[in-house]
Amino acid sequence: MSHRLQLTHAPSVLFLFVLSVSGKSFVGDVIGDHDDWFVYHADDDLTDEMLDVIRANQPFTEEMRDNFFERISKKVNQFRSQYSRVVVTQGACKKKHRDYLRQTINDIELIYVTATDSLIHQRLEYRINGISNKSASSGYYIF
Repeated sequence: MSHRLQLTHAPSVLFLFVLSVSGKSFVGDVIGDHDDWFVYHADDDLTDEMLDVIRANQPFTEEMRDNFFERISKKVNQFRSQYSRVVVTQGACKKKHRDYLRQTINDIELIYVTATDSLIHQRLEYRINGISNKSASSGYYIF
């Protein structure tokens, strides 16, 4: 059975969020395949400092997170000058960051993407880059 996405009345920015490997990038790519949505996986813009922290299995600082969400907001607003519709994927579990995005990006809808814990941990086991299963379990990378 084939399903058709009905996004005619969707806001111009869809922001898919939750923890790593929940499927938000997959969902973003599916949306991007329909009706010319530009897909921005914000993980592509992790800072060198954040990548070092991930490799060291250390937690992000609040300052790192705040700066990263400022970076995401600027990037999304730049993309909006080029594309009429943008879908963004990124973990954004802290309310203050979701509120910041709502304040700095017009016509945005934040959508929580979820998966079962067992599926998340299974997908983490097969991941080569990014956070480890241990780090995800510890909550280190909850945004």
